[in-house]
Amino acid sequence: MKFGLLHRPQDPPNAENISRRWSEILEASELAEQVGFDGLFVPEHHMMPDGYLPAPLVACAAMAARTTRVDVGTTVFLLPFYNPIQVAEQAAMVDVISGGRMVLGCGIGNFEPEFELYGLTKQGQGKRFEEGIDLVQRAWAGEAIDHEGRNFTAKGRISPLPLNARLWLGAMSEVGVRRAARFGCPWPTDPLHNIAVMTDWANAYRAAGEEFGTSEKLSIALLRDGWVADDLETVEQVWWPHIRSEHWFYFSQVPRWVMDKEPFLEGIEKEEDFKFENHRQDRLVVGSPEDCIASIRAYEEAIANDYLIMSFRVSAGPSFEQELECLERFGKEVIAPYRERYGG
Repeated sequence: MKFGLLHRPQDPPNAENISRRWSEILEASELAEQVGFDGLFVPEHHMMPDGYLPAPLVACAAMAARTTRVDVGTTVFLLPFYNPIQVAEQAAMVDVISGGRMVLGCGIGNFEPEFELYGLTKQGQGKRFEEGIDLVQRAWAGEAIDHEGRNFTAKGRISPLPLNARLWLGAMSEVGVRRAARFGCPWPTDPLHNIAVMTDWANAYRAAGEEFGTSEKLSIALLRDGWVADDLETVEQVWWPHIRSEHWFYFSQVPRWVMDKEPFLEGIEKEEDFKFENHRQDRLVVGSPEDCIASIRAYEEAIANDYLIMSFRVSAGPSFEQELECLERFGKEVIAPYRERYGG
């Protein structure tokens, strides 16, 4: 199993120090490669006052320039906002520059204002997304494209072609994982739902792979939030207040929770209702190195993921110095012994 790091490029409240934050992210990227991580990933959002990343392919190129071995990629790139041929070209260039390390993880998007920024609406986004996926795959395959579709028109062949670029499709529903399987793409999960939900969706994903004849192309990249420390008490004190606000935002804004599989979420009405002892169960990778190893192993046994992509620092904290300490400790005290014990 591979281990990745998902950066959160934010500087609340109004991005006054976003340049410094990017210097920190690139420094953290170098350290992550040194201590045993296999990939570096970034998200995408628009119009966020804290500078949340609107140009992830630029960030991937920067991370590629500062590293030599690790994957660089997106989880996720909001493909419906763009011309897919332009995306195919730019991602191919990152792949060429990096020596074949580009992972283009694409998602469908959710927030209406972001669609409006690009002169779009969410209506018909599924068809637009799928047409874009098809064009990226065809462009990367070197096809001479002659396409007139519902959303895009394209004629020609891109150059240079990517060396080893991989296309992933994010999903937060059974419909989404079936789409990923139909296109024969690895599935990067979300970091929010617990392992019961992920297991159901993983089963649906693999069943769809059998249905569409794409099983050999499928794999799962599990995203998790976490923090390694001496004990759970330290995690709750140092890290939990920051992640709680992050998870509350998604809980309150994104109506995609699965209540029958996550019953403790019922009745939550405010951020303070998220309790660490409940929320960490089957959802987070936290605690001592042994605690983290046990959680990672449980996830791998449940869904057989090929990649674990961790996110440690969120917009509000902890500090950069604490992030570096956590990264180094996770690499040396979690990743290394995990591989010695379970291989990979």
